[in-house]
Amino acid sequence: MWEQGGGYFGVPFTNYVGWLFTAYVLFQLFALFLRFRRTDSKEEASAFPKSYYAQAIIMFAVVGLAYVVVYLSGSGDTLVTDAMGVVWHTRSIAEAEATVSIFTMIFVAALSTVKLLQRSAAVTFTSVETGSGKTAARESSPALK
Repeated sequence: MWEQGGGYFGVPFTNYVGWLFTAYVLFQLFALFLRFRRTDSKEEASAFPKSYYAQAIIMFAVVGLAYVVVYLSGSGDTLVTDAMGVVWHTRSIAEAEATVSIFTMIFVAALSTVKLLQRSAAVTFTSVETGSGKTAARESSPALK
């Protein structure tokens, strides 16, 4: 138990920041591993336009931010009692919702945005057979498809 706990079952916010940093470091190490392990195989281009994926990202971000806005707006703190007779502070419930949404929906939306922007910035080179039977390099972007 923490001396100065937080709103999510007494767990302080700094605990979640520490776990986020730990996961980030592990994922970065894994990304470095994948970068140096890569072969010359080409990635498949996406069959859907960039806006198709952006819709899901925007919805995740909006829903996740709604909980944070409710918590930051500082709506009153009332007491509620559940069916088991446990008394809860609505402010603590709002803090728990905001904390969970930051580390789930907002985090996923941010990572997906970065990935989508990386994908649209990448320019791939594909070979195209010309009418004379020769092969020519063609520059194309997945964002234009």
